[in-house]
Amino acid sequence: MTVYPIKATFSRGELSPRLHGRVDIDHYKMGLETCTNFYVLRQGGLRRRPGTVFVAEIKDSTKKARLIPFEFNETQAYAVELGDSYCRFYALDGQVESGGSPYEITHSYLEADLFDIHYEQSADVLYLAHGNYFPQTLTRSTETSWAMADFEAEDGPYLEENTTSTTLTPSATGAVHPLMTSNVLPSPYVTSIPSGSPTAYSVVAASRNISTNYSGPINRWWQLNLASSRVCDGYWLRSSYLRPGQMYKDWVLQGWDGSSWITLDAVNDEIGWNRSELRFYTFENSVAYSKYRFYIYTTVDNNNATADGHGLHWKMSDQSGITLTASSITGINDDTGFQATDVNRCIRLYGQDGHWRWAKITGVTSTTVVTVQIGDHSLPSTSTIIRWKMSAWNDYDGYPQTVGFFNERLAWAGSASYPRTVWFSESANYNGYRVSSPVVDSDGVSLTMTGGQINKIQWIKDIYDLAAGTTQTVRTIGAATSSSPFSAGNVEQKQQTTEGASHIQPITVGETTIYADYYKKRLREFTYSFELNGYQAPELSVLSDHIYTSGISSLSYQAIPDNLIWIGLASGRMGCTTFEKNQSIVGMTQMFIAGGSADTDGEAIVESHCTVPTESGDRLWMIVKRTINGVTKRYVEYLAEPFEEDDVEDGVFFDSSVTVTGSDFTTVSGLTHLEGETIGVLADGVDIGDATVASAQITLPGGVSADKATVGLRYQSYGKTLRMAEAGNRDGTAMGRRKAINEIYLDAYETGALHVGTSTRQFEMFPRKMSEAFGEPKQLHTGFEKAKTEGQWSGDGQIVFHTNRGYPATIRALVAGIDGEP
Repeated sequence: MTVYPIKATFSRGELSPRLHGRVDIDHYKMGLETCTNFYVLRQGGLRRRPGTVFVAEIKDSTKKARLIPFEFNETQAYAVELGDSYCRFYALDGQVESGGSPYEITHSYLEADLFDIHYEQSADVLYLAHGNYFPQTLTRSTETSWAMADFEAEDGPYLEENTTSTTLTPSATGAVHPLMTSNVLPSPYVTSIPSGSPTAYSVVAASRNISTNYSGPINRWWQLNLASSRVCDGYWLRSSYLRPGQMYKDWVLQGWDGSSWITLDAVNDEIGWNRSELRFYTFENSVAYSKYRFYIYTTVDNNNATADGHGLHWKMSDQSGITLTASSITGINDDTGFQATDVNRCIRLYGQDGHWRWAKITGVTSTTVVTVQIGDHSLPSTSTIIRWKMSAWNDYDGYPQTVGFFNERLAWAGSASYPRTVWFSESANYNGYRVSSPVVDSDGVSLTMTGGQINKIQWIKDIYDLAAGTTQTVRTIGAATSSSPFSAGNVEQKQQTTEGASHIQPITVGETTIYADYYKKRLREFTYSFELNGYQAPELSVLSDHIYTSGISSLSYQAIPDNLIWIGLASGRMGCTTFEKNQSIVGMTQMFIAGGSADTDGEAIVESHCTVPTESGDRLWMIVKRTINGVTKRYVEYLAEPFEEDDVEDGVFFDSSVTVTGSDFTTVSGLTHLEGETIGVLADGVDIGDATVASAQITLPGGVSADKATVGLRYQSYGKTLRMAEAGNRDGTAMGRRKAINEIYLDAYETGALHVGTSTRQFEMFPRKMSEAFGEPKQLHTGFEKAKTEGQWSGDGQIVFHTNRGYPATIRALVAGIDGEP
């Protein structure tokens, strides 16, 4: 008896061979035995993947390069070619050029390190982390103005405080003025007070025991003339020990621009001063002034003004010539002293006034002497500093290997010496890692994870909490209580799963984080479970684990239009997973890009990929390695947009393709990248056959002329169903018993060419009809169509479908008329 089972969904994609006998599960009904260069639609059907568009050869095809996305918005998005010590850029219209050549900048990353870089972006700044390099930033100003630079960390994060006897001595305080001991000023410095006080010098005195007194309760001032113009961006004040009630209440700080006094900072109603209390003030300023004036309007008790000291900070970026000398090398870089790699490293210094300042190393003179810039506020003196600590990021302890955002903070994690530590920036200040005294909620946070199964942090990802994937587990870090902001005083960490992670940077799909396990053989989805009141990480790839046997190398997500997770494989192929969780669609298929060498069976190797948004959807960019004319080539290409009710001539179904337009042309040139290759030709919407590239061009086959042609490498899209479980047998299952497929009905959508049949033979469907006028585009088919069959008895009852023509193909359903062995 003939039965007509329907395969109405392919939503599980290609199933593992280990499941090919599991006819008892629903997945079997929704799966395929083989599926390459098709992917599962969110609605359950199969769509042939579009071809790739050739953009450019990378700078040096003898070396690997990597693509990373840079997404400012949908119209200002780039794929960045990160190569051995260089960057090139690709925008929506192709490679970014300047003066007719590819625009390029340099960086310090070497080829061997490119694929271990993690990155996160905020606006026009991309933050990059690698365990062997100081964190970097890639900043875009305009399309042809980019810069790679060291991350400007401010005030940390730090190692533990020095416990050795080594001291540090600064050569200057980081103030715009010298420290004075009398009114005898080094020329041409001048201090002045209208009252003619004999202690005018004490406004910037080295000693804290001399007060500056101003006669009269109001409108007092002191002025400082500098030897050369300097930029001031902050100051500190210390109240009198004897008369704190006469401390300033309202004042302004002004700079002289050569013709007038410019107000830089104004403060009102500063009250509640204690004896010898120190207060700090900052303001924005980038202008150097030759004179500064401090104008006091009123005091706390409206009596004579009295203060014990002032310090006007010399803006860090304007500072020069300040040295820091260590008494020994002990305690510095594992007792080796300062090293050249310490440039840009932070040091925290405990001043004689009992307050911490910080400095940044700008040059290394010797193992005991460095040049520094002092940040935030000047030191009170040049006295020897006993208490100090150096930043945690350095060549000896390593650098963070991963980066992410969390609660308006920039987080770095996982250096060699501190593999379980996460360093959070200050709130809303990605560069700052300051810790106040006493601590405030906005301070930077350093957290070392403890307890449970913990090993090296591999990645961090912002979800509701901060997820930290380690080699043995995934943990979360977040606020202990939701009523207060995340801070050093409100933080907790929890172990969520014991399924470890690899260093491959994960992706986020909706509310789910997708990551590769420690062995790079499985995909897992880290997601919150309301039933468990916690997170879990079930395996996503269990039904198709055979696809990943060569190992996972990279992940990217193409949300629009088809919710596709692209998985780079060590074999050079790509895994493609359609992930629509709300519709229970998890369909995995395999993709290969055409063109290769004998050892890859004609398949190219995809070495890197990323997705970048466009105005109409997400674009998948790739670096594809091929052997062309006997030479290794690496090309930047992108996957063309899916065919959606377009004209046939607009579809792209060749790889490394080029599309040209004109009027009645018979040749296509500009094909240097495919020299010597046999390529397919779609001319005015008709696949007219093949041609071989010679001297970078082809002649259209058959003497055809065209107004539009797309040419490129052909690729085979192939699918094969699982064995029929039911074939009308009267006494049980059809598995293992002979069957005969007598009829096949294919429900197609916008399909131009397809061969369909059994495992032994397939027949062409949708051939060109006599009604189609010569020279007009191929007509696409939508609806059910009956395919030819041999009707032979076999032991599988499987349907095979494939095409390598330059047309789209979408399969909505398959129906087989099948007879089973009695």
